[in-house]
Amino acid sequence: MNTITISHKSKHKHLNFQHYEFIINSLIKFNALHSDSNRNIGKTQFIKDIASTVGTSVSNVYSIIKDATITVRDYNLNEHTELSALAAFNKRSKNHKIPNNSKLFKAHDFITLVEDEMKSNRLSSVDETIHHLILHEKDKTSNIETVSTKTFYNYIHQGCIDIRPIDLPRMLRRKQKKNDKTFIPKRQKGTPITERPDSIETREEFGHWEADLVVGPRNGRNGAYLTLIERKTRFYYMIPITSQSSKKVYMQINRLHKFYGDSFNQIFKSITFDNGSEFSRWKDMEKKPGTKEKRTTIYFGRPYHSCDRCQYWKSIIDKCYSTGKPVIT
Repeated sequence: MNTITISHKSKHKHLNFQHYEFIINSLIKFNALHSDSNRNIGKTQFIKDIASTVGTSVSNVYSIIKDATITVRDYNLNEHTELSALAAFNKRSKNHKIPNNSKLFKAHDFITLVEDEMKSNRLSSVDETIHHLILHEKDKTSNIETVSTKTFYNYIHQGCIDIRPIDLPRMLRRKQKKNDKTFIPKRQKGTPITERPDSIETREEFGHWEADLVVGPRNGRNGAYLTLIERKTRFYYMIPITSQSSKKVYMQINRLHKFYGDSFNQIFKSITFDNGSEFSRWKDMEKKPGTKEKRTTIYFGRPYHSCDRCQYWKSIIDKCYSTGKPVIT
């Protein structure tokens, strides 16, 4: 049996003339090979195979064969029956109305325009061609129905237009993104934020800071910034560091300690970090360099719960919703 490539999306849909021709030609070859008295042996299975290959039902194949059976006369005016794919297609096409909402037929002029443009310039992709026509050649596309890039690609895959995937090298090389990102649970570092005193949450006492590390678009390769914000006064530090490492963060805390001296433990009573690896030397940050004396308290938010460090703002937002008035802090 001949082979034909049929998209699974075309199953039980309206067949084109190529499908009719394939069905009738296959049947003619089958009849020629089984012209004896046992010609019907295996014909049922043969019809099922054709239906499966084309992507339609068995009853539809039988109906096509019935409509393809015509009566003709030879030179001696003797009547005999023949199979004609064209006769079946013409007869059945009259009974199949083209849906009014079919973009393939409504946008036929635009699709033809895109095909011609792409054939004349093989370097252009579907995206480039469609956007160029819509944005820069409005005189050609203003009065006709258009289709999106996604719809045009669907027509290419379904074989509805003259352009094939092999004609678009970039389309064959395109890889779909895989949503296989996995999240590895992080272990809690140090004192959890749930053990932080309520007095810190109210922002009534000075000396409680929240810290983070800000990196640029190259993921810290060109340096980063250590940010420190005081919860009560909103005083803000933004300290440049040369690399995204725990050692550099620890060195900056030591420089702040050297700058403030003995007042450090009164100014930096507590610091709240996230669970980034740059804060892994938190035990050293809590103690004075070279001693076991404690200089500050380090708290850590829960892994993947950045909102833990924003409870104050959450309370402000809840108050705004409840009163319907803005709250000035």
